[in-house]
Amino acid sequence: RVFELLATGDFGDMQLVAGQPPERIPASRVLLAAASAPLARQLRHSGHAGELELPGLSAVAVRAAVAFSCGVRRPFVGLSPADAWAAASLLRNGLGPTADARLDDEDEGPPSPWQSGWRAVLVLVGCLALLAAAVASYWPVKGFNMQVGGMFMDDVMIQRNAVVTNHDMDWKRLWRTDYWGLEMFDPNTWTHKSFRPLVVLTFRWNYWYHGFNSAGFHITNVAMHAGASAQLGFFAYTVLRLPALWSALLAALFAAHPVHSESICYVVGRADIICTQVLMLAIQVYGPCASAAGCGALQGWLRLTLTVILILVAGLCKETGFTFFGLLVGWEALCLTRVRFSGQGGTISRCLRMVVVLVVGAAACAARLWYTQGTQIARMDPYSNPIAASDDSYVRILSYSLVHGLYMKLLVWPWFLCYDYSMDAVPLVRTLQDVRLLCPVAGYLALFQTICLVVLRLRSYSSRSSRMLAEGSAIGIGFFILSFLPMTNILFPIGTLVAERLLYMPSIGMLVIVVCVTYFETRKRLWMQASAWAFLFGVLVFWWTLCYQRVSDWRSVEQITLVDGLKQLRSTRTQFNLANIYLQGQRLDEALVAYQRANSLDPEERDSMPLYHAGQILMYQGQYAEAERHLQKAWRPFRISRTPSSPTQRSRRATTI
Repeated sequence: RVFELLATGDFGDMQLVAGQPPERIPASRVLLAAASAPLARQLRHSGHAGELELPGLSAVAVRAAVAFSCGVRRPFVGLSPADAWAAASLLRNGLGPTADARLDDEDEGPPSPWQSGWRAVLVLVGCLALLAAAVASYWPVKGFNMQVGGMFMDDVMIQRNAVVTNHDMDWKRLWRTDYWGLEMFDPNTWTHKSFRPLVVLTFRWNYWYHGFNSAGFHITNVAMHAGASAQLGFFAYTVLRLPALWSALLAALFAAHPVHSESICYVVGRADIICTQVLMLAIQVYGPCASAAGCGALQGWLRLTLTVILILVAGLCKETGFTFFGLLVGWEALCLTRVRFSGQGGTISRCLRMVVVLVVGAAACAARLWYTQGTQIARMDPYSNPIAASDDSYVRILSYSLVHGLYMKLLVWPWFLCYDYSMDAVPLVRTLQDVRLLCPVAGYLALFQTICLVVLRLRSYSSRSSRMLAEGSAIGIGFFILSFLPMTNILFPIGTLVAERLLYMPSIGMLVIVVCVTYFETRKRLWMQASAWAFLFGVLVFWWTLCYQRVSDWRSVEQITLVDGLKQLRSTRTQFNLANIYLQGQRLDEALVAYQRANSLDPEERDSMPLYHAGQILMYQGQYAEAERHLQKAWRPFRISRTPSSPTQRSRRATTI
């Protein structure tokens, strides 16, 4: 090959100029052309220039490429990953406009369906069909009716909220009451401090359009959930650079995840859905600013302003929205690490945007805390969150760790689902020897290993498209951490121990990580990619089946109470509600067993209602001595402490005999 090139007479010695400050590196045109066909074509067209400038390449990388052309053994040893990639790219793709065009073509990502002909349109139709099939797991909600089937627990507060049901809209009341319609600034009124006025407005619109005697509330939740799933798929395709089929699979997995059934069927779970929709829109708006190509200064600031407004709106839908100022900061910091293919022109703008987001985000969080007078819930209910009510900090740390593990297990294996995990569904962890701690350890290790893998891929990418795919996994990690952090009880105690609806946003981060990493690791081998896609599709089918069954369980208050009461035997609330259902049906023996089971789960017997109703049944059955003992216990705590209850407690009802 060298002799053939010499015979043409078009090649001679030259100097390559690279690095900062510029350094001249002697090289042979013939050897470079023999080592790389793209370089041969480009050097032939460059004429007989004695010097050739290589902007953007380090002298170390160019010297390694020259050494390779000279036949030096292992010329890339000792180079940093960035320099090794640059040298290999120079030999593989050449230099100048041709190479840049080729690199840009490679990194453009998936083509637009409207520019790729009928085949891409068929793919688009297939993707939409896959998403629609996933959303079809919620088909049973068309037969739901809040008035006929009953309003379950916190859903009762929608009916009692004057902002929702009054004929005239009271805007002042909207801004001074919490999510449950309770006064936030009245010292004599218990408040949950969940300030979500925009979601309450949607309840009012639902009520005035079709009332409670319909499936309207649930159908609206399903439509919003379908929209959020479509937004996730579009985000994966346009920002994360996943192919269309993988983006559709990601959206379908999110749509059919069984743990979301509570967010849709439990109407108050709408807060998570709307917050997610607004956040996805904010990320989509900000995406061009964080892309490899970047955007102009004016466009960048306009997009930042709109994104900040959308995040503030998300925070008024649910408090978790305010944490996503951190995602913008992390995303911009991630962009600053693109040393191989991004210039330094936008560095100052990125840093300024980071500072602005930090300042605005901190101010928004401070304003939210000031307006609601903090986040601490007065008189924490020991039944809703027994860990927060514990006085032992060591026990609280271990027990909260177990809760984190349970949440991660629900994301991966949503087999056991229940509307309540209160006392004593998750017994306190009092020692490190508790084998249940293996669950959070596994979750923490999995998250840590995923972070390490993503960091490795961010440092060792071979092209711009590989870098963008690796960044997609990093964005998923950020999304998961920021949405999971508020529910960990680390920053502040929350009013519930475990709630499946809280996993709505963290599930996006988890699924983005899984799909991006899977595609990244299998994309170079077709059989591996097809096998991975088929496996995830099998997971989708499994989840779809579980989701459909779980949605059917929510068709009425009686159905969900019976199903969960019979499988969650260690929750005082599920057993009390189950006993109430039995009592309404005059199934006294079964009701008595359920009431007594609820009593036994709390050794201190702090709740008087199970004791009171058990005493009523015993009196009706003629067991007067036992009935007297139960009624005396019921009267004693009631007489000593009459603490205000949460909306969940107040909604528990029983029919007296």
